[in-house]
Formats: sequence, C-alpha cells, structure tokens
Amino acid sequence: MPTGNILDVYPDYQKNVMVTWLVQNGKTWRIQEPYTPCFYIYSSATNLHQIARPLQNLPQVKKIEYNTAKLVLGSEKNYTVLQVTPKTLASLQKLAGMVDAWGSFQKHQLFNVDLRLSTRYLHSKDVFCNAWVHWDGKHFICHDEPWALDYDLPKLRILHLDIHTKHNRKIRCFNDPIHLIKINNTLFIQEENEADTILSAMRHIYQINPDVIYAVNGDSILFPFLYHRAKTCGVAQAIHLNRDKTHTTKPTNVPAKEATSYFSYGRIVYRPAFYTLKGRAHIDVSNSFLYGESGLHGIIDIARCANIPLQLMSRLGPGTAISQMQVNKARDLGYLIPWKKNIPETWKTAEDLLRADRGGLILDPLVGLHEDVVELDYASLYPLIIYRYNISPETMLCRCCKDTSAMKVPQLGYHICNQQIGLIPLVLKPVLYRRFCYKARAKNKRYDSKLYTALQQAWKWILLVCFGYTGYRNARYGRIECYESITAFSRQKLIAAMHVVEQAHYQVLHGIIDSLWVKKKNGDITPFKLSRMISAKTGLRMDVEGRYKWIVFLPSKQTGVGALNRYYGVFENGQIKVRGVELRQRNTPQLLKNMQQDMIKVLSEAENADEFHTLLPEAINVLVRYAQDIRCGDVNPFDCVFTTSVSRDVTGYKVDTLVKAALLQLRDQNMYLQPGQSVRYIVTDEHTKKYTKRVAIAELLHETPADIDQTFYLRQLTQAGESLLTPFGFTKEKLTAILTNGWQREWKYGSFLS
Repeated sequence: MPTGNILDVYPDYQKNVMVTWLVQNGKTWRIQEPYTPCFYIYSSATNLHQIARPLQNLPQVKKIEYNTAKLVLGSEKNYTVLQVTPKTLASLQKLAGMVDAWGSFQKHQLFNVDLRLSTRYLHSKDVFCNAWVHWDGKHFICHDEPWALDYDLPKLRILHLDIHTKHNRKIRCFNDPIHLIKINNTLFIQEENEADTILSAMRHIYQINPDVIYAVNGDSILFPFLYHRAKTCGVAQAIHLNRDKTHTTKPTNVPAKEATSYFSYGRIVYRPAFYTLKGRAHIDVSNSFLYGESGLHGIIDIARCANIPLQLMSRLGPGTAISQMQVNKARDLGYLIPWKKNIPETWKTAEDLLRADRGGLILDPLVGLHEDVVELDYASLYPLIIYRYNISPETMLCRCCKDTSAMKVPQLGYHICNQQIGLIPLVLKPVLYRRFCYKARAKNKRYDSKLYTALQQAWKWILLVCFGYTGYRNARYGRIECYESITAFSRQKLIAAMHVVEQAHYQVLHGIIDSLWVKKKNGDITPFKLSRMISAKTGLRMDVEGRYKWIVFLPSKQTGVGALNRYYGVFENGQIKVRGVELRQRNTPQLLKNMQQDMIKVLSEAENADEFHTLLPEAINVLVRYAQDIRCGDVNPFDCVFTTSVSRDVTGYKVDTLVKAALLQLRDQNMYLQPGQSVRYIVTDEHTKKYTKRVAIAELLHETPADIDQTFYLRQLTQAGESLLTPFGFTKEKLTAILTNGWQREWKYGSFLS
C-alpha cells in the first residue's frame, strides 16, 4: 500500500486525471485518478431554463442537473442552482466564461469556477498538501491534521543546482556556453563540450532523484538559460527535470505561468515566470518571500494549513495563503465559492466617507533624544480585533441584528452580528493560536529558537495581510466596511491605552497604530504592570516590546515634524533598533549602510543622554573617516552600488536620470528589464552628458573598471549623516563644512552649534 507525504498534486489535462506524488524516505509513488469537478450557475428560474437548453447540447458538457446549495455567506438558505459538469478538466473555465458571456457578464452568478484544482481535489479527498497518507487504490486514508503543531517533517532529498558559463561575467548572456554545472556545491560537472556537460549533469540528477531542487534565480535565469543552451546544443529532448516521465506531462521548458509586472502598494513589482516541476519541487531561493522569511520548514507549515502544493506556495505570498484558507473554510461550511466578488460597498455621504476613511491612529513623535523610554506593543492588534469583535463581510451590517443591541463600531455606528461567528474570525482563530505558540516556543530553551522564530515570523505576515485583504477590492471575501471597522476599533484601543499611560504618570512620546513609546514622569508603576493595566482596560493584550537606554526620534525630511516611523535606539540589553533611515532601505549602497551602522554602534555605547552627547564627536569622526576613504580611493566599488527598481521601459524615461543611463547601457548589451526588476549601478560621473560615462553597471565592473564620482558619494555621505544627526543641529551644510574644512578634535558640541 503506497504510504508517504503528499509532495505534489497537479492535473493531467490530456488524460483528464489528477496526479498525486507521495514520498517516503527516498521512495516515491505516482497516483492518478479521474476527476470531474463542476461549477454552478445561479439566476432566475427562467434564465436557468434558457441556459440549460443550449448547454446540454454542447460536446464539452458531460452532465447538467438542478441542485440546491448555500450561496450567501452567513445564510443557511438553499438556492436552486444549475450544476454543470464538464467532460474534461480543461473545459471548466471555458464553459464558465461562455455562460458568463451569455448573461452579458451580469445576469448570472457563477460559483466554484476558479478554484485551484490541486487544492480542490485534495479537499474533496479530505486530505491536504504534505499530509501523511495511505492510498488503498480508491481512497486516501489520512493520518494527519493540517493544523497540528507537532508533526514529522517529510524526509526530502534536496539538490542545489548552479551553472557557470565560460565568460566570467555576472550578466549571463544566452549566447554564453555552459562551462560547468555544479550540484550540491560538491560535484562539479565539466566535460569536453557543452552538450556532454549538460547530458552528464542530467544523468547525475536522475541518479540522485531529488525531491526538491534549489536554485538561485531559478525562475528568472537558471532554468530558461539551461533550456536554451540545451536547445542550442541539440540535446533539448534529454532535458527532462520532471519526475513524471509520461508523455502527457507539460515539458519543463515551458513555464507554468508567464512573467508579469504589477502595481502593489504604490510600487511596481516584477514576478518572474514559474518554472515548476512535476513530481518534485523547484524552489527559487532568491525569489521566494516565504523561503527568505522562514526557510523550507516555513513553506511546508503554511502549505499544510493553506492546502497549496509546496513549490507553488514558495512562489506565492501570504495574501494568497490567507485567501485560500478562507475559501477552504467556506467550503467546509458548505458554501459555494463565488467566481467574482459580489459584495458592494454601502452608500455613504461625503461626511460618512470622511469619518470612515481615517486609518489607524498615528501620533507625531517628539523629535530628539529621549532616555529611559519604554516601547509598548499590542500583539497582533488588527487580527485580534477581527477575531474579538467578529468582523467579517457577512457579519457587518447584518439583517438579523439590525434592530437589536448588537455590537456597534465606535465612531462609525456600524453594527456587527452577534448571532453567528463570521468566516474571517473562524479562519483567524487557529492562525492566531499557531503564531502565539510558535512565539512561546521561540523563547523556550527546550525548543529550537531559530526555527520557531522563523516560523512565527512567517505567520506574522499571514496575520498582517489578513487586515489589508478585508479592504482589497479584488479580495473574494473583502468588504470595505470591515476595513473601516478594524481601524476604528484600533483608534479606540490606542486612545484608551494613552489614557491609562497618562493616569499611570507616564508621558506618551510617540504612537503609531498598535505601538506606544512612553516615558515615566514619576510614580512606582513598572512597565510590565503598565502593560497589564492597558490589557485589562482595552481587552486586548499589550506587551512590553523593550526598554530603551535612549532613543532618537527623527524628523520628516519633507516637513521637519516628527516622522511616523524613523528612529533609532538601544535597548537595555544592548540590542540596537533602527527604522526608516537609509540603513534599512534596500536601494542604499553598502557604503552608506556601513557608515550609518558604525555611527550608531559608536553611539550605542552611551548609557544615557549625557554620554550620548559626549560620543557625538566620535560618531562624526566615523563620517570623516569614510569621507577620507572616498577621497583616497580606498573604497570597494561594489560597496557603492545603488539598486533601483525600474518603473517603466527605457523609452518611457523622459528625463536623463542615472537610472535611464544604466538602462541605456543594458540596452547596448541587448538586455531589457521589465517594470519591477532592479538595475544595479555605480555613479562614475554624475554631470556628464554621455550615458556610458555617468554610471557603471555593477555586473560589468570587471570588464570596465570605473572610478566612483567622489563628489557625488561625499554628498550621499552627508545626507546619510544628516538623517541620523538632524535633531542635534547637524544639517548637510554643516556636515559638508566639516568634511571640507577639517574636523577639530577639540570641538565642543555647544560651541559648534552656536
């Protein structure tokens, strides 16, 4: 009897079956089973009869029948629907699109159309991804629970794959022959010619028979490059990285999903094509957000709970995971899943909109240096508000509680159902429990602290996006009133916390959504007792994030008032916390990051405000030292690299910016970046008109040695120094004067500022 963990699930459209792979200690089993999912149509009785006639005559339709089902989330009412079963897996969405068009895309509501087939199939078999199961020939027998905290990780054979070309350059050209192929950083395969190198590598991979293949930039570079070189050498037919060798399987040289650029949270994001494998998992370690946050164990953990195949989960984000959990729970409750969102926003006056659309509460910080500061933080504030106050699209403004003493949203007056628990709270309950358990284990010496810290961090992102998805216009179970209500409750909780703080004789220095920075004025209430008082008052848990020896709140560069999230400080245990400055920004050159880090490290030796001021000259000496290194040419050019996300095609840049100069150079190399991809460059001559001289592409530095523009980088140094020292009177101009006129060690802090 085949027994093992479910590693992969996918449809075989030609055979019209679902294929499942089980793995157990190096053994694998391929299971295929016919599967005929259906979709549902809801409309008026007349419309359903009119649809049924032509549908039953279509060759793509296997069966149609009338049925009843629950359609409206939160309602137990059954509606008459037309159930359509296609003949093939591939025709389901085509038929649904046809029916939708017949109703002019508005007359009919369609359900269970776009469900992920792998998840839908496993759900119908009462099993889930990575579950430990037996296959008896007809059914899966599951011996596992998706939300179990303690489970045996599948023992997977892992292979690391890398390719080196004959030309020693970091921008890999598809015309560069393969020099060697590296497997697991221990096996270097290099034959007399490129074709033999590829074939030899394939033989080794087949012999190892890995369950998981790791690759750096596997989706964007390695896999498409390998397939292209194999085709050029005439050995394309020998490249078959799928474990599934059946002739009906889609070849690996065709991506499962094409590359795309999309707009998200104010920026352009590029998603490379998906090069997935059948029967084993390809994980692109450089482009997987979840892998970067929590490693393979984290992906497996979330894949189990969301019921999404491992390698697909590695390419998707936390938002997809929480959305799938919502769909899974809705199906468990017996509801059909709407194809398109059908919950409209309620009518609001202009005054209502102003009152509702306010977001979380933010208090401008008191700019400057503060000592002995306590940071208080609500644990998972937004998810806990959703769970505690039963916020869900079907519970908001429900009909059953309209005229009763239902819970009212502060300031907005929306009422929330008290007759039933909403879908979103039901989904969040095990997620919250899981994260809190992992956080507790991360602090317990009996457990692997590093592992559980990574796991709780992964689930933290799941909880973070669950709030945003309540207001996302395309979210299947999103509703803007939910979003507005969550932020309204959060404002109430933070204001209540502020009142407790002030009554306890503490001063509020800063507040942002779910956190407060406070300082004791007098009294004997400890920070821990204060957090318990706030928890008791607000009904939501508030923890002491830490106690600072000192903290510096920085001003906004645009307005000069306290910035919302720009500060640095040192906790009592010596740990440094930095937010919002260049050190934390991905596009900042390492040179500037190192400089700010060294400056803060000097200041971190201070135990109080007086010592901080005493150490300021030494911190500025750090900036002076970096400036001297730049002038002397004693700087590694690779530490001067800017990384900038491209927002448009090179022809779309009207102004001759540094980014445009970099893109023009890449174009000369026959390389064209897509919006959302990043370009890496060093500034060599900021003011020249020749784009070939303005910047140097980082990956081409070894071919074109370049000197950095010293004036430009000195200016960047003073700007980075100003970011940290503005509250103490050090502007760019004053720092530039120090670098220009020299720095006197006998400098006195007060006299210089005067």
